[in-house]
Amino acid sequence: MRSSPNLERCYPFIAGGIALVACWYFERDLVDAPRQLLGATVSFGAIVSGFVGTSLSILTGLETPVMFKIRRTHYLKQLRNYLGWAMTSGILLSLISIMGMFLHKPLTAATWFAAIWCFVLVFCIVWLWLLARLMLRLFSDPENMPD
Repeated sequence: MRSSPNLERCYPFIAGGIALVACWYFERDLVDAPRQLLGATVSFGAIVSGFVGTSLSILTGLETPVMFKIRRTHYLKQLRNYLGWAMTSGILLSLISIMGMFLHKPLTAATWFAAIWCFVLVFCIVWLWLLARLMLRLFSDPENMPD
């Protein structure tokens, strides 16, 4: 049984919220984390944004029978929504991590910064997972896709 698209859109917020609360509850900070961790998440966020942006431009420019069929379904709006959220979450992850890198001591010592960083990291990963699931569902069997 598949979950509804409206419920699926809540998953990143729920998972990110759980990460935020856990980080806050256990009073985690990023003081002991190497700066390379923040640098890696800057790169990860940039890669996510670039991948999703490229996917968006490729998918909107395709003139194939599969894309014509997808354009006639409700999946196109869902695909655009997922692509937009995934790209935004990658940019947000990069920005938060850059702030942590340049203001390393004051920000990384704060529990609230680590909690926000964990929220955005999990939020980004879950949006990527949802986007991948939707794209695999769309392109796995185009013949059985509903009109």
